[in-house]
Amino acid sequence: MEFVSDIHLISGLVGTRPLQLYFLNGTKRGALLDTGCAPDPERLIFPYLREIGLEASDIDIVINTHCDLDHCGGNHAVKNANPQAQITCGEADRPLIENPQTMWDLRYNAYEAEHGIHYDEAGREAIFDSLGSSQPVDWTWTGGETLDLGGGWRIEIHRTPGHSRGHLAIFDPRSGTMLTGDAVQGSVYLDKDGAPALCPTYLQVNSYLKTIDYLESLPIKLLAGCHWPLKREGEVREFLEESREFVERADELILARLACCPHGASLRELIDNVGPELGSWPAAANPELVYALAGHLEHLVCAGKITALSGTPPLRYTLRSRS
Repeated sequence: MEFVSDIHLISGLVGTRPLQLYFLNGTKRGALLDTGCAPDPERLIFPYLREIGLEASDIDIVINTHCDLDHCGGNHAVKNANPQAQITCGEADRPLIENPQTMWDLRYNAYEAEHGIHYDEAGREAIFDSLGSSQPVDWTWTGGETLDLGGGWRIEIHRTPGHSRGHLAIFDPRSGTMLTGDAVQGSVYLDKDGAPALCPTYLQVNSYLKTIDYLESLPIKLLAGCHWPLKREGEVREFLEESREFVERADELILARLACCPHGASLRELIDNVGPELGSWPAAANPELVYALAGHLEHLVCAGKITALSGTPPLRYTLRSRS
């Protein structure tokens, strides 16, 4: 649907969760925000463009908000359909977006060596299927740039790290719309029926909190993420505060759990014990807390509140006062 003038929301699913991609239809160029999983250009994007009288050739530029399979997995398909389309992303995310193996090594399988946590073979195959073929990025953004879409319509590129180091959000000053990707995540991902489906999956805690603060400082009238209902006016601030409160709650629960563990706890043990207290998503989704809770452990170590115990992996953590 065209939910504000010239900004189209292309709806699909990733698993059971909503996937919302955005096409900005300017008079000078068309900009596609994220390409979904590998099949999604053929399954979602190109059919929608045809519905509004456009073709793949009208995608002049792709802006990947960040390095995740449901946001850049369709890059190769878009480039294959329109070789003139420029593939772009945040500078820090470029190596992962260009190469599925690098994405696997540095993102999805980043917790095996130190924590013994990894996807099974079926999960690995599903991830690579969604990531699609390697696709070079044409150029990158660092934040602070603008892009002229024609007819006086100029959008702003904002760097919003936390879920990834190079995460981008796009602001349309004309309508006050911020297209956030996964930059802020509230306290839960909902499924297509509105039921809890997945925990937040940010990675870098301090950066994530700074992004929340930064977005609060901007004149946002409408916040449009890739997996959440559109937020308008007062709902924007409520969603940002909900995102912050989840982070604070996670810190509190980790510290409280470690206070009960004189010999420390591993990341896996913290996921199993803290997960049910953090949210009401299905228990089968708790392993996905590996991203956020690993970020919290790194954050708490750097803050001097906990210590990573030396020894054979998996790493164990204890309160600083017990070290």
